[in-house]
Amino acid sequence: MKERPPAKYRLARQLGILTTIPLILAVAPMIGYFAGAWLDERLGTGPFLMVVFLLFGFGAGIRETVSLVRKAGKAAEEEDAG
Repeated sequence: MKERPPAKYRLARQLGILTTIPLILAVAPMIGYFAGAWLDERLGTGPFLMVVFLLFGFGAGIRETVSLVRKAGKAAEEEDAG
C-alpha cells in the first residue's frame, strides 16, 4: 500500500505547481520575442517573425498553464479521494 505524504508536503507541492504559472506566462512570450527578433535580424524579414514567434510563445504559455492547472486539480482530487 502506498503511504501518503504529510499534508504540509502536499500543500507545498500544490503551491509549487501553481506558483510557476506567472513565470511561465512571462517567460514563454519573451523567448518567442527574442527568438523571432534574432531570426528577423538574420533573415532580414522585418518584424514578421518576431510577431509570429511572440504569438507562439503566448500559445505555449497558455497551453502549459492549462496543463499545470489540470495537474493541480487532479492531484487535489486524488488527495480528497485518498
